[in-house]
Amino acid sequence: MHRRLKRRKPGSKRSDRQTTWLWISRGLRIHQLIWVGKREYDSRQPACHYNLHIQPACGGLDYHNYHIRYLGIRENKHTWSVVDAPYGQEKSHRVYALSQEHFIREVIDSASSLLVTDMTNDVGDPTLWTRLAEHLALVLFDLYRQGAPMPVERRRA
Repeated sequence: MHRRLKRRKPGSKRSDRQTTWLWISRGLRIHQLIWVGKREYDSRQPACHYNLHIQPACGGLDYHNYHIRYLGIRENKHTWSVVDAPYGQEKSHRVYALSQEHFIREVIDSASSLLVTDMTNDVGDPTLWTRLAEHLALVLFDLYRQGAPMPVERRRA
C-alpha cells in the first residue's frame, strides 16, 4: 500500500502556528515576508480573528498588519471586518458585507476577492494577488465557521 504525500507549493511553509510564504515584489523590487498567524482570540468582539502580516524579509516592523474578523450576519449580510494596524496604529478599517441569499462559498469567494484586491492596492504590486487569493478564502471560511450560529440539534448536546 502506497501513501499519497501532499506536496507543498514552493516558498510556502505550514506549521501548527502559521502559514508563511516569501513573496518577491516584481514591481517594487523589495523582498517581503507575508504570513498568516494561527486563529487567535482577544477581548474584542468577536474575539476570534486572524492576523495577516506583511513585513520586510530582512526584518523590521510590519508594513501592514491586517486583523480579520467575521462579524456575523448584519442586515441580512455576511459581514467581515478588516483593520490594518501596523505597530498598533490603525491605518484603515474596511467592512465587507455580502448578501446572505447566496451560497456561503460564493459569498466567501467574493469577499476574498475584494479583500485581496484591497490588500494588493495597499502594497502597490499586483503580483501579490495570486499568493493572497490562495490563502485568504480559507481564513474567511474558518472565521465564518467559528462565528456561525450552531444548529439547534448541536446546541442541546
